Amino acid sequence: MPLQLQRVTSDAEFNDLVQCVCESYATPVNRLWRLFRHDPSPAGFIELRDRLIREFRADPAACWLKIVDTDIGDKVVGAALWNTYTENPYPVYKDHPMEAEWWPEGVKEADRLNLESFIEATDLGKLTYEACGFVYAGTNYLESAKRKASPEWRVLERDMQTPIHMYRMWRPAGGKWVEGETQLPWEED
Repeated sequence: MPLQLQRVTSDAEFNDLVQCVCESYATPVNRLWRLFRHDPSPAGFIELRDRLIREFRADPAACWLKIVDTDIGDKVVGAALWNTYTENPYPVYKDHPMEAEWWPEGVKEADRLNLESFIEATDLGKLTYEACGFVYAGTNYLESAKRKASPEWRVLERDMQTPIHMYRMWRPAGGKWVEGETQLPWEED
């Protein structure tokens, strides 16, 4: 199974890319993906694909990467979106120059630019990111509890299995982190 990393350069590549991403987040179910990004119906797939294309075109910092299996007709078997910023895109987070959404190739780019990295991880992703030098920085929770919730709301709560959590993770510039020596950004004076 020869795998090849390729940069996405055209709108036509998004059908296979989105199909791969949707399949990968379906088993095991990634509840955040389902909640924020994807309605699993055919119309939802088209809406997601078109939205990702619009976002990709509009963001000069966006870099979609895909991994294809060349033995089976360049089938997309993995994908990642990296947004690399050399200047702060969010005034509130002026000390966080890089955000990433998956894949070690982005770590190489962060190292090349000598940037620290921040990422949000699921349970499955946390171990992968730790192997790439990311450090656990806290947990965020999405809670859905609501007084006088409608029956529709209760169905959503059941289907989404809330509360949902995700891990905040950080990697220093160059990936050089030594426990007890490297000062973590959230512990700075």
